[in-house]
Amino acid sequence: MNPAARIRYGTGQPARRARRNPFPPGTQGTVSTLRLAGPDELGDAGHGPPAVTPHVQEIVHGPFTSADLRGIRLRVAELAERWHLPEPVSSALELVVTELVVNVVMHAGGAGRFRVAKYPGWLFCQVTDFGDGLARPYTAGWQPPSAEQPSGRGLWIARCFSERLTIDSSPLGTTVTAKLRLDGPPGVTPTS
Repeated sequence: MNPAARIRYGTGQPARRARRNPFPPGTQGTVSTLRLAGPDELGDAGHGPPAVTPHVQEIVHGPFTSADLRGIRLRVAELAERWHLPEPVSSALELVVTELVVNVVMHAGGAGRFRVAKYPGWLFCQVTDFGDGLARPYTAGWQPPSAEQPSGRGLWIARCFSERLTIDSSPLGTTVTAKLRLDGPPGVTPTS
């Protein structure tokens, strides 16, 4: 019987369960003290432990215009060269970043930023805008747009070249995160 029903039917206050002891039987449990990191455990900045997963990243803040797209492509190509990415991955990253930044220019007036991060085995490309958001982000980019649709190609292309594409959207803006494999886009096998 739920607590509201117990009160209604006059059985009194809702019954409370006894707390379960999280420690094994026969032990009182121990409380560990806080241990500060030693000098050999500090991260690159000299404070706090090192990152759990080592990664490098590049962040570019807008506002973006259509005239900036060529420069963005060049910047991503230089980044791919600096990170020694294979050619299929470099091309896919350049295409995904460009398509997502075009969406920022077209739908959010250019207000946004993009971040590219390299983790072991994966690349993440995250583009954030401060526009009005998408009406149905969970269906965006799953099917190619028809010839009559004026937009929708950017998310579809980004989804085609990504292992996973997630879209978080609200009236405050939209964040699109593309996950790319370091050994190549889906369906492309690396050549030796």
